[in-house]
Amino acid sequence: MLEDVGFQTIEVRTAAEALAVLEGSIPVSILITGRGIVGDGVALAHLVHHRWPAVGIIVTSGAGSDLQEALPPGTRLLSKPYDFADLIHEVEAGLAQVQDEPSGAPVLPSGVPPHTGTEMGNGMGAVAAPTTEPDKT
Repeated sequence: MLEDVGFQTIEVRTAAEALAVLEGSIPVSILITGRGIVGDGVALAHLVHHRWPAVGIIVTSGAGSDLQEALPPGTRLLSKPYDFADLIHEVEAGLAQVQDEPSGAPVLPSGVPPHTGTEMGNGMGAVAAPTTEPDKT
């Protein structure tokens, strides 16, 4: 759905796959992860915040606003259930926050790596960056 509105994405199924993408050569602007992703979305958020401070982070969860206290500073929490418009708003706000901060990381990913993990669990992770100004008509 994010690609349909003009974002370039890389889908991963586990925290380990997300880390493999971040450790690779493709620059990443923002990570979207579920709290329940295989490998623990909260732990992933902390690791990404520590190792890649220029990467924005959005965590989705049905756990409620109490989860915000467990997340690293600057992480955006998107509570379930949410509308697609809410996700778009959080992605755009997260990208604006990342672009406002000095960073050596480019804004756009340049390719999609192959999946290396298995399709397990109920979590999802994604990275997104705008490819062009999305047509919002």
